[in-house]
Amino acid sequence: MRGNLKKSTFNILAVSMLTLGASTSALAGTVGGSVSEINDISYTAFSSITVVAKTGQTDTVVASGTINNNMSTGWGLTVFSSNSGKLKRVGSGGGVGNEILYSNLKMVKTGGTLGAGLTDPAAVAKDITPGVVLFRTEPGTATTATVDYTFNLTISWDSDPDLLEGTYTDTYTVSLVTLS
Repeated sequence: MRGNLKKSTFNILAVSMLTLGASTSALAGTVGGSVSEINDISYTAFSSITVVAKTGQTDTVVASGTINNNMSTGWGLTVFSSNSGKLKRVGSGGGVGNEILYSNLKMVKTGGTLGAGLTDPAAVAKDITPGVVLFRTEPGTATTATVDYTFNLTISWDSDPDLLEGTYTDTYTVSLVTLS
């Protein structure tokens, strides 16, 4: 009986070893893909702001927007004013009594996520300068994407009792650029 038990054990081991050896195979292959660049902005300009000439105004919201960007170098925002940083009375050529010179264009974060590793450009007052990226996420290198970063653009101006009645406007062009 002992001889049969040893022989059976040996046969089971031999069969197991043959099965393991026969079922071992390996496949190798490279799997991968690309993540496309995301550099999107949507924004709305407010066409009915309240202007009170005798008191001046601080941080009046003139536009709001949302940014999505996945570039590791970050992003920047340019703002072009068709009136060079002035609200002009409709139908006038500007000048004393017909324009509001504003300063302190500010980007105010209202929600969403700035990419980790980037510098938040919000809350820094800037003067509008044509062709200049006003709000930048530098210095920094993104380790995650900016997702649904929402913001307001605000302006401020001093009181001006010389202003004539009427509607005062400016037109903005806002562009999102990838930094290098």
